[in-house]
Amino acid sequence: MHPVHETTASILQALKEAGYKFTGKRRAVVDLFVENRDRYFSAKEVYDHVSQIYPSVSFDTIYRTLGILVEQNVIEPMEFADDRARYRLQCARGHHHHLVCLRCGASIPIEECPIDRIRQQVPNFRIEDHRLEIYGYCHRCADAGGQGS
Repeated sequence: MHPVHETTASILQALKEAGYKFTGKRRAVVDLFVENRDRYFSAKEVYDHVSQIYPSVSFDTIYRTLGILVEQNVIEPMEFADDRARYRLQCARGHHHHLVCLRCGASIPIEECPIDRIRQQVPNFRIEDHRLEIYGYCHRCADAGGQGS
């Protein structure tokens, strides 16, 4: 299990210790995830944010940075129903699952885990790991005319 970082400074320090150099663009990406820790972002959303600060940033830089952050277990990728990968800061909480808004990317933790009941139903199968993400629309997006309202 890799440590979960809580601050931009601790993430940048871990990247430095792993041999990655500090750049302002990399910091802008990390800041976005730290400041919005319960939200998933697409690469395009990350690009849009960073390009407001660094207009010359390229998609290659964003994809490279996202790849480094995934490799270093700073962010976690998730394939959404639209087949687009989105990313969010590694969760600092213990074992839990999420409700994920398809419109805004909000992530709401679910504390109860259904796997214990599933284990009882399939005793001849050893579960090594699992992840449960339920996709839909948060109250705010549903009220704003999103799907599922």
